[in-house]
Amino acid sequence: MEVILREDYLPLGYVGDTVNVKRGFARNFLIPRGVAIESSSQNEKALKHKLSAIVAKRIKKKAEAEAFGSTLAQIIVEFTLKVGSGGKSFGAITARDVEGALKNLGYAVDRRQIRLLEVIKTPGAHKAEVKLHSEVTVPLQIKVMAAQIVAAPAEGAEVKGKGKRGSKKKAEESVEAAAESSEESSESSESAE
Repeated sequence: MEVILREDYLPLGYVGDTVNVKRGFARNFLIPRGVAIESSSQNEKALKHKLSAIVAKRIKKKAEAEAFGSTLAQIIVEFTLKVGSGGKSFGAITARDVEGALKNLGYAVDRRQIRLLEVIKTPGAHKAEVKLHSEVTVPLQIKVMAAQIVAAPAEGAEVKGKGKRGSKKKAEESVEAAAESSEESSESSESAE
């Protein structure tokens, strides 16, 4: 079924786009919520009138996207990536990370609008694209810095800490101490008799 989007709906498209969707999705979700209208001959006249309003809205959205894109293109998003002693990185920078960093800077961008050009696993300068409108795509600069992780202790070095073995050993010692104290109290009560 063909519908025309009245609002931006990221999984399908932007205002004014004509998209094919399943009939149930259109009738039960898109049309009742006002996200889309049916593209049929029955309401062609009303559609033309609505379409002119939709096109005007689309032009306005495009102008807003271009203005926002010009400010977004000047931003450099910075990240710190943990790197081991061998130069191997732990983890990667994802679109969700970029979305969070932009929100912290005060820019509302959905992660589905962000497209990473490569998997970011190395320190340095990287690029991403942000699709703000069907006709407006803005480059985004990403700077990744390396944070060295402390190397593991050398062989034979004693590692102190509370692990499962340490806590189990302490628990066994406290049980033995409790058993000894109960034996001493039973011996003292026997000697008192």
